[in-house]
Amino acid sequence: MSIAGASLLPRVRWSLRAAFEQLAPEFALRQLSPITFDGGSAADIIDLYRPDTAFVVVGGNPASCPNRAPGDLKVSWKWEFSMRFSQHSIVQREYKQALAQLNFYMRQNNARYGYILTNTEFAAVKRLDGRGRLAVSIGIPWVNGGEGQMSLLLALWYIGMLAAENTNRAFS
Repeated sequence: MSIAGASLLPRVRWSLRAAFEQLAPEFALRQLSPITFDGGSAADIIDLYRPDTAFVVVGGNPASCPNRAPGDLKVSWKWEFSMRFSQHSIVQREYKQALAQLNFYMRQNNARYGYILTNTEFAAVKRLDGRGRLAVSIGIPWVNGGEGQMSLLLALWYIGMLAAENTNRAFS
């Protein structure tokens, strides 16, 4: 987890902790659980498959705590958002393979949200149903930030906040 480890993990953890401290009196009303950001082994490992990162309930037992928003780390030459529009079938296959892997992790953990993080960008992913349909955000470059621009850190924090919802997880 080298990309996320040194720079992202502590910052996202701190921002989530700060948000949940403010929301603590409203957990029951809003049906939220406090979430933290960690490596994939911090969550329940199902059938020996482990995503690279995990958003898990604070204080949860790693042996039984679901990964509420699995993350997959890739190098940019293996996956980037622009591959979606490639005219080459091999490039499109790489793009779809990474999404299929993430969808597998999301399905295993009954997670509605996940993401792919590369050395150049971040893309949020939402499962639309139980049949494998996904919504993929545009790529958010690592260099983004400032007024009116979504930053990588804000996007990761927001995925964590969405993962905190107790009522928005299962598909019927």
